[in-house]
Amino acid sequence: MNNLFGLWRPRQVGLAIGLSLALWNAFSGEPALAEESPRTAYEAGRSAQDRSERERLFSRGMSLAKARLDRNPDDAEGLYWLAVNMGAHALEQGKLSALPVVPRMEALLLKLDRVAPTYESAGAARVLGRLYDQAPAVISVGSSKEARRFLERAVALAPSHPGNLAFAADFMASHGDKAHARIYASRALAGLSSRVPSGEEAEWAKLARGVMEATSR
Repeated sequence: MNNLFGLWRPRQVGLAIGLSLALWNAFSGEPALAEESPRTAYEAGRSAQDRSERERLFSRGMSLAKARLDRNPDDAEGLYWLAVNMGAHALEQGKLSALPVVPRMEALLLKLDRVAPTYESAGAARVLGRLYDQAPAVISVGSSKEARRFLERAVALAPSHPGNLAFAADFMASHGDKAHARIYASRALAGLSSRVPSGEEAEWAKLARGVMEATSR
């Protein structure tokens, strides 16, 4: 998911390099190394060093996602990756510039939560929860009540997913619930302990470790 108010910090370096090459080959007329999709465009954009290249790849991801939705308005891949690419593209202009796209992202993710709630390990609930938690309340969709509801839903739907657990832990810690924050954070770290986290997983691990440190005092 990707970071919208802390959410979309761009992911997996080794994989993303391969995806970037695949996308380059697709655009240059060379044989593609991997199938182009809204996901691969997003992942490649997250790994790109140049801002204009990131914007181009996120825009490409949006186009590919919209094409899927033109064929099927309930397509889970189209709904999720349109929202994610949209947020990442907007954030290239800054957080304030990203605010106008938040309602559109919210609508896409709410629809995804209705039609395919388990897609991407409860991706809709996870991203919505983080969005409601991090977005400003007065000028945007920020809501502690909605953040709690969707983060708890994400954990209920995919209880072992480290992203769901890390985001829930961070929310709980920021609202004074140290006990549950530590439970979620420790579970997130346990789920990542069997490998060296990279990309998005590294961000979840960092967030969970931060919660553990903050709640130990």
